[in-house]
Amino acid sequence: MKVLIYLTGGTHWIGGVQYTRNLLRAVSLLPAQERPALVLQIGRKNTGQGYEEEFSHYPGVVIDGPLERGSAIRSRILDLARRAWKRSTGKDLRQKLLQSDECDVAFPAKGPNIPGLAQKVYWVPDFQYKHFPQFFSEDERRSRDAFYGKMFDESGILVLSSEAVEADFLRFFPTYSQKPVRILHFSSTLHDEDYALDPIAVCAKHGLPEKFVYLPNQMWQHKGFDAAFRALGILKRAGVIIPLVLTGSSEDYRSNDYARQLEEILTEYDLQDQIYRLGVLPRSEQLQLFRRAAVVLQPSRFEGWSTTVEDTRALGRPIVLSNIDVHLEQAPPNASYFVVGDQKDLADKLGKAWLTSEAGPDFKQEDAARKAANLNSLAYARTFLSIMRQAHRETDPADTQ
Repeated sequence: MKVLIYLTGGTHWIGGVQYTRNLLRAVSLLPAQERPALVLQIGRKNTGQGYEEEFSHYPGVVIDGPLERGSAIRSRILDLARRAWKRSTGKDLRQKLLQSDECDVAFPAKGPNIPGLAQKVYWVPDFQYKHFPQFFSEDERRSRDAFYGKMFDESGILVLSSEAVEADFLRFFPTYSQKPVRILHFSSTLHDEDYALDPIAVCAKHGLPEKFVYLPNQMWQHKGFDAAFRALGILKRAGVIIPLVLTGSSEDYRSNDYARQLEEILTEYDLQDQIYRLGVLPRSEQLQLFRRAAVVLQPSRFEGWSTTVEDTRALGRPIVLSNIDVHLEQAPPNASYFVVGDQKDLADKLGKAWLTSEAGPDFKQEDAARKAANLNSLAYARTFLSIMRQAHRETDPADTQ
């Protein structure tokens, strides 16, 4: 079986790229006899970003491209012709034009009418727009409803990242309750090189204090930065000064006003000197911040399945997080939950975690977490392959036991 993987995300959504990275890394941990052949389709918007070089080093991964030598213009014309034929007839041309044309099944498909002969396995990360319609325009909400309706009309398995997302799917799209759904809990998959850097040296490079709390989210409205900042303000007025390190993009395409609101909170509580904004870091450096952090903070009001939580689990660090359903489902060890959006409860839980934690890394805890993470990643990879085999209508021995 040959599997086509679509690189998801990009500079606009780093979490999507990390989803692909975790998946490919998890599959690479499997014994060679278990690993399928993988073709990675990067897409035009992500070309030239270094992904070709990075992912081509993964065992068994081939970057999608022409099967035969020929000019780039010829290949592009053939690809456009195939897409036009697909749109007009609903069928694919069966000439072997690209590496992906030889694939049996493709994931994660995030829309209907995706060209190519492989059986599509669809994926929806979450239904945030249903929970927080105020963050989306009416046109965008209507467009997403129509888009998902067309996707769910397609034959094929729908993969969801959590039981919480499955509950949303059944609640918001009850007419599709008979559609085959599989839950695929992704996990953070780390390799030896992720531990090669010195976390103390990396943090010193960025001018960080010895002890800090780490919040690694893009600064989007649903991520709970307002509650986090107000909690820090409450603690400061009580005499507890906690440095907070932020990484990720500071832009939210849905709101030009949210960043200003956050700045007002920082000014109100005089927190500017406690906030360290590092922007988007290389993944290798970001992981060292996780390792060094005294506490990881995840105040999000909504997630499909939190990468922050999975990274924290894999590195064995303590975490304070909101009590939304998906975080309870993820159930990381060493966790303290606060009532989502409640800055007073967050201040209480964060203050207690801060006073009882030390700067990392804790090598004993990290080693135990590392071993557990490898087992989680192997289980993740095997569940993924089980879904791909089901889509390809192959017999999966694990499913018959």
